[in-house]
Amino acid sequence: MKNDNGRSLVSRTIEGAETLVSTEPGEIFVDVPAANARYVRVEEGDTVQEGDIRSRSAEELASESLRKWRIETIGPETVIGTDRETDERREWDREELEQKLAIGGFSTNLSGFERATVSGPGDESNGESVTVTVYGNDGRKFTQTYRPVDDTDRDERRLELAATDERVETFDDDVRERFESTVALALRNEGYAV
Repeated sequence: MKNDNGRSLVSRTIEGAETLVSTEPGEIFVDVPAANARYVRVEEGDTVQEGDIRSRSAEELASESLRKWRIETIGPETVIGTDRETDERREWDREELEQKLAIGGFSTNLSGFERATVSGPGDESNGESVTVTVYGNDGRKFTQTYRPVDDTDRDERRLELAATDERVETFDDDVRERFESTVALALRNEGYAV
């Protein structure tokens, strides 16, 4: 089966949930679970570390007791990484690593956003808000809330930021730029302007 991005995907059951997993070399892509917008994507050059970014704080994950590896090669059967502290090489069975990423035994660094959803009517007459939920490659989701702008001179439905996810403020500049581009595209696709 192929998805919108041309990835070859296979269905696997991980911890009792149907999960779609990419079979392509060069990246690990796990839909967690298949019926949800959350996903995990690891590419060669990314970092994989022990611990679950979805349930632990950044401070907890910064612990020196949690190992971190730079992913060197992602093949059809195996994944090779280099320990960021010791330069020791480690080889994983690809399916084992995919499972650990899916259930939170391992996490990856946030580097991109492939999915976003827009909800709420944004009806100017009653001031209802529009919420954009953006899904990161590390399995986390981030939310921005917008309110309608009363601008009767324009044909487009204009919005302004009303509330932001605090974690967005901590993003590196390049990650923040990718996030903002994903949000803007999602809003444009729904007929909004920011």
